[in-house]
Amino acid sequence: MCRCRCFSRYTNMQFTEPEYSFYSTETSAVRPQLVTLAMGCFWKPDALFGGQEGVLQTAVGYAGGDSDAPTYWNLGQHLETVQLVTDPATISFEQLLDLFFSNHSPGKLPWKRQYTSAIFCHSEEQEAAARQRIATEEQKRNQPLHTLVLPFQHFYFAEARHQKWYLQRHHALRQELELTHPNLPRFYQTTTAARLNAYLAGFWPREKLEQLLPNLTLTAEAIQLLLSSTPAKTQIYCS
Repeated sequence: MCRCRCFSRYTNMQFTEPEYSFYSTETSAVRPQLVTLAMGCFWKPDALFGGQEGVLQTAVGYAGGDSDAPTYWNLGQHLETVQLVTDPATISFEQLLDLFFSNHSPGKLPWKRQYTSAIFCHSEEQEAAARQRIATEEQKRNQPLHTLVLPFQHFYFAEARHQKWYLQRHHALRQELELTHPNLPRFYQTTTAARLNAYLAGFWPREKLEQLLPNLTLTAEAIQLLLSSTPAKTQIYCS
C-alpha cells in the first residue's frame, strides 16, 4: 500500500517558470519543463541529473517547508531539493523518475527531515506519473516507500557554496573559471556548468567532456585541470 502523501488539487496551480535566468548552451523548440525532486543530500543529485542529455539547468535549494526564508542551518521543515529545467523532447519525466528511484533509498526512513524523499509536482500529469511509479516500485521491491508526492509551491535557492558542489570544491579550476566567466553565479546556471559538475562527480564520461571542451571559452590551464582531474568515486555527504 502506498504510504506517500498524494495531493490532487491543482485548481490554482500553473506551470512555474524558472526563477533564474535561462542561460544555456542547448536549445530546443519544445517548452522547457520544470522538475523538482528531493532525494537526500542535494549535492549528488545536482551532479547526477546535470550529466543527463536533455537536462538544461540544475540548482539546489529548499522546498516543502513552512518558512519563507530558509537557510541550510534554519530549514523550517524544508527538504534539500534539486530543481531541473529539462527538454521533455529529449528526456521524459518518467526517465527522470528512473534516475530518481535508482539513486537513493526511498524505502528507508530519513534520519533527518531535510533528507526526506519527495517529488514536487508541477502538473497533474507529473502527479499521476509519480503516484503510478511509486505503486510500481512498491510492488517490485515488496516494501512500502516513504517518498512524499507534493504539489510544488516554491523553491528557495540554497546558499552559493552548495551550487555545483563538485565543481566549486576544485579550487584551482574555480580560479581559472573566474578569468573567463567573471559572473560565476550565472555560469553555474548554465548547461556547461551542469556537465562539468557531473564530470567531476563521475556522472559524465570523459569522451563527452573532450567533445565539449573545444566549444568552451576556457583558459588552457582550466582545460588541463579538467583533463587531469580524477572524478569522485565516493559519496560526499552534506555538512
